[in-house]
Amino acid sequence: MSGISSALSTAASGLALFEAGIETVSNNLTNASTAGYAVESVSAAEATAGAGQAGAGVLAPNVTRASSAFAAQQLRTANTGAGASSLLSTQLTALSNALTGNGNVQSAMSTLFGDLSTLASEPTSDAQAATVLSAAGGVTSAFQSAGGSIQSVMAQSSATLSTDVTSANGLLTQLAAINKSLQGAPNDSSLLDQQQAALNSLSSLVGVTVTAQADGGVVVSAGGTMLLTQAGAKTLSVGTTAKGGPTVLVGNDGTTLTAGEEDGAIGGALYSYQAGAQAQQGLNALATVFASAMNTAQAQGLTSSGAQGGALFSVPAATATVSQSNSGAATVSVSALNAAALPTNGGPFTLTYSSSGWSAVNQATGQSLSVTGTPPSVAGMTLAVTGTPATGDSWTLNPAPDAASAIAVTATTPQDIAAADPYVASAGTLQASGAIVDNNAGSITPGTDTVVTTPNSNAALVPAADYGQSLIVTFTSPTAYSIATASAPNTVIASGSFSSTAGGSIAVAYPSNSAAAGSYWQLPITGTPAAGDTLSLTPGGAQSGSNATRMAALFTAAGTTSSGTLEQSVVDLSANLGVGAQAAQTSATDNADLVTSATANLQTQSGVNSDQQAVLLSNYEQAYQASAQVISVARSMFSSLMTAVGA
Repeated sequence: MSGISSALSTAASGLALFEAGIETVSNNLTNASTAGYAVESVSAAEATAGAGQAGAGVLAPNVTRASSAFAAQQLRTANTGAGASSLLSTQLTALSNALTGNGNVQSAMSTLFGDLSTLASEPTSDAQAATVLSAAGGVTSAFQSAGGSIQSVMAQSSATLSTDVTSANGLLTQLAAINKSLQGAPNDSSLLDQQQAALNSLSSLVGVTVTAQADGGVVVSAGGTMLLTQAGAKTLSVGTTAKGGPTVLVGNDGTTLTAGEEDGAIGGALYSYQAGAQAQQGLNALATVFASAMNTAQAQGLTSSGAQGGALFSVPAATATVSQSNSGAATVSVSALNAAALPTNGGPFTLTYSSSGWSAVNQATGQSLSVTGTPPSVAGMTLAVTGTPATGDSWTLNPAPDAASAIAVTATTPQDIAAADPYVASAGTLQASGAIVDNNAGSITPGTDTVVTTPNSNAALVPAADYGQSLIVTFTSPTAYSIATASAPNTVIASGSFSSTAGGSIAVAYPSNSAAAGSYWQLPITGTPAAGDTLSLTPGGAQSGSNATRMAALFTAAGTTSSGTLEQSVVDLSANLGVGAQAAQTSATDNADLVTSATANLQTQSGVNSDQQAVLLSNYEQAYQASAQVISVARSMFSSLMTAVGA
């Protein structure tokens, strides 16, 4: 009897084991595509048999969940990189595209400078002057379009950040609830599967460090800041930095979350916003430099009516924003801007006062800049300071606030284009009738005029007060000449020396109230003059296109910007954005491959393999049938025994 009873008990334990195995395989196959699910398996231990017994079967089956903490962390790391690079690929490509199509500033500038070159050869053409004015509008439209596109990228980055922060909060709340449930059901497989799925989703949003607890719960941190503890989850929120950009804050104390450009979609959104802000500031600086250069060139010439050229473009003035934490009584403003000296990234710049004086830092690069002179100047900006600053007081200097969006054409008619030089030089004496009579005994040859900030050492300097008047140059000897106003009383206002080798030069200062202030219109003269010979300088008229020639050359003129030429500045800005976009696209592809690889690795270690499960199912089925057959045989034996005993 004991043998039959033992056989029944042993077979019954086998049935329980194999039934559990079949249920586990069924559950595995059903959840094969469930996020976070780890394959489960049945394990058994042999039951202890009594002395002399053949065996006692198996103990109650135990269902265990396959897991690999290392493989899971590898996948989370890959998710983090992919979450960041996928967003950056989209956003940085959009930034690069901002300078194409309607925002192609380089193309618009090329058109303008080409039209100016044509005007230089057709100075009397009102139609060509109108074409120049239209092209000027094309440049402002390109700046505005590019600026608008960049602002759209920044707005999208901010919106994405808010959405991702909301998603992260939801996942952290879910993980906190799972932690609480695990305290009542330690290491429950279903809860751990949910936890794995939530952690995978969270890791695509922000780079996380996960520390497992004894009951299966987790503690989660990011950038050294705790996001989830056994006590619960902290809430993330979007804040604003001192520079006006977005940041992510953690918990009630508002700790700033450290998230780099590779730290998930949240880090990617923060970085893409910053990249947009830097691109915007660079574009603003370019607009300011361009407008300043064109306005200065306009002021160096005359319109067809003989008036000094006015501003062709307008941009917002530079600003100095005081820090709210200042304790001193000083007021700082930007009194003048030398746009050609402005760093092409445009800053902004932090100006700080200390016991040792003023210092400045370029916010775009972190580079320290020298603040020199009285009044102080930095990065092309001359500062006006009133009152007494306190140590630690600071200001934010923005040389080009919203210039790309706000740049506008201020000239209203084609006749506002200053294509003419300030003077036309002709050998001979200007008459009251306007005619020029050449009775020179020698020869005087005017050279090619230029605009300079430092005249030649032998130049005769005409003061700014006499700018615009007709002038007479009279050689008092073959080696000396004087310059007088052409109108009575013909006041002598300058004199110069002349040599057969070096010739001579005339430099006329531009008015102090014009955009060309501080520079000189300079004309070299050569030849073999005789005493009494004259040269007349009359304001340029409709027939002169020399200043248009000078304006057309601005695109490729060295020294127009701090990095060289306007053309190079435009190309560099576009190229830098293109390089950033290409790098992000490559990174997105690489990180997607890493996710695929990490997913496959985790699947190998803890995923459901349908083929393996099919084999297990077949084995369990056969074993179950065999155990059932043992029970059937034992029952038959028991029945036979009962029949025999009864007989």
